[in-house]
Amino acid sequence: MSTKKWMVPVLAAVLTAAGARAQSAVKYTPLRPTEGQPVSIYYNPEHTPLKGLAPVTGVIYLYCNNHWEAHDLDMKMTDSGWIANYLLPEGTAFMIPNFSANGITDKGGIATYATMGFNKEGRQAALSYAAWSYLRTPLLKSQVPPATVDSAVIKPEVSRFWMNNELRDHPESRRKIFYNTMVVLKELDVAKFDTILPREAKFFASLPDVTEDELMDVSKAYRQLKGNKAVADSLDQVIIARFPNGITARDKEIFKMFLAKADVKVDMWKAFAQRFPLDSFRNVDTETDKWYYDKTFRAVVYIEMAKKNYDFLKAMSPIGTFTSQSEFHRLLVMGPYEHGEVNAEFIFPYSAMLVELMEYRSLHKDGAESRFYSPLQWKQLILGRATPAFFGHASLLHKLGRDKEALVWMEKVNMQRAAQNAAFQGLYALLLEKNGRHKEAMQVVENSAALNSIIPEAIEMLKKEYVRKNGSDKGFDEYFNNLKSADQLDAQRKHIREQMISKDAPLFKLEQLKGGTADLSRLKGHIVVLDFWATWCGPCKAALPGMQMAVNKYAKDDKVDFFFIATQETKPDYKEQIKAFLKEHNYSLNVLYDGKSASGHLDEAYSKYAKTVHSSGIPAKFIIDGKGQIRWYAAGYMGSPSALADEISYIIELLKKEG
Repeated sequence: MSTKKWMVPVLAAVLTAAGARAQSAVKYTPLRPTEGQPVSIYYNPEHTPLKGLAPVTGVIYLYCNNHWEAHDLDMKMTDSGWIANYLLPEGTAFMIPNFSANGITDKGGIATYATMGFNKEGRQAALSYAAWSYLRTPLLKSQVPPATVDSAVIKPEVSRFWMNNELRDHPESRRKIFYNTMVVLKELDVAKFDTILPREAKFFASLPDVTEDELMDVSKAYRQLKGNKAVADSLDQVIIARFPNGITARDKEIFKMFLAKADVKVDMWKAFAQRFPLDSFRNVDTETDKWYYDKTFRAVVYIEMAKKNYDFLKAMSPIGTFTSQSEFHRLLVMGPYEHGEVNAEFIFPYSAMLVELMEYRSLHKDGAESRFYSPLQWKQLILGRATPAFFGHASLLHKLGRDKEALVWMEKVNMQRAAQNAAFQGLYALLLEKNGRHKEAMQVVENSAALNSIIPEAIEMLKKEYVRKNGSDKGFDEYFNNLKSADQLDAQRKHIREQMISKDAPLFKLEQLKGGTADLSRLKGHIVVLDFWATWCGPCKAALPGMQMAVNKYAKDDKVDFFFIATQETKPDYKEQIKAFLKEHNYSLNVLYDGKSASGHLDEAYSKYAKTVHSSGIPAKFIIDGKGQIRWYAAGYMGSPSALADEISYIIELLKKEG
């Protein structure tokens, strides 16, 4: 018996049984949803993972006009569950809804909640079988939305079965399913693939109305599936000749610009932008566009920004992708501001421009990536990615005394995962307090303390509230520590003990900012904390509030020394910059200047310590015991000043007990 003969009844039985279970949760009215017509989608979560949860939200993924798209469903609660009324777009071939509540998503299990679409003549829509195949074929996973569970996947043989059904019922689909069919065929039968690919290439070449997308699929099949670069390159030349201002020609120009030298890149971009208007290529989905367009675009802007050409930044930002806008805010706005190269008054207008563009992008889907997200999903995705920029913008507003506006920007993203860190929550609490929302501010501070992720300013707010309620600060330290999660502290301390080492600490004798020198050889019997940092290092500076907390704790202990070694500095006036930085932030840190190593760089001490622990990168912290042994080392910064201070304190106390 042939594969096709036995596969049909087996698949029918499987789909009937699984489909019956799925359809008990989801029902469509009418039973045959028709393009351009309304459909009601009923969802009863009684026997699903969402049982007892509310509210239920819905997203419907459509295969419509030969591409995927996603839309939100307006779910309304009824006596028997939930219902959404939805107008199917023209050209809808296939649909699959997902439902969510309380962070859980119900995709319908193996059977899914999918259904085929119908055309206005009452026939099953063209591309419905193909979409059903694409959706569950692992080979095509990157080309479909995340609308099914992993267990709903099908084997290539089953995928080919549905594609054959598509061609049987809709021969006109041949042009539209070519590439995906080739992907599956190559997996199943290479010899057949080698025979059919050139046949299909000739077919497309013979079409008087062939599109660029169709010819690009043929080229992609030769390049990515067949591995024949020569044929693919030849086909690309044919495509460019036929479509001189099309996608392939654009890709070639993008790659040329990417490789071009800086002195010609800007002029090349200007010619490129005139030839290939952005609005005509917003949803292009090619490898070249994905890997090189944004990088080239940003490189052009960076070239001009090296000349401080802020007018160019202003002109280019609106046409940039979200990624470019986000990077511009990080590197061209907050970077110079945090390094003291510009002041808040000067950089603020550019910050405002960029965050407003990013917020606009959250409300308007754009780019190939957006097709797999509903509008609400897209908004949350973009706002999550925009959180650091919105935080930076709020920081500028706060610096300018515009706390009411600052709070508005913080509250656009305060529920995002990227906002759940000490710096964001600390500023959020401060802005709530400044805006007369004291109770909410204290709740934020207490939550931060419980997570041991709190900045010094927030601790001061907590202490002030404690004194207000208790008349003095007596007992505050115990109160503060009791707010922290005991389990979290135990886990942190266990991790610290597992990190303990014992290596000879390289000696150093370095100039101190306050005058004189610091000589490690004279500190036997002392516990010494080293923090290698630099004025150009963002994470280094972000960690200093936590280190200042540790310094303050041991300020009266003459057997504990802290040294903040400024290393790898490159600017001639770095010493003056360090002094200004410490003064601006009111830090009382004992800064040492790293010496010049054999390489000529200012990293004499750092290079020795990095070599000792076989690591690199700053910030880098070392704790040395009274016997001159490195007992602990850590690189980077995890984002919590209070947790860092606790970490340093715990190690110091461990070493004290050792004697």
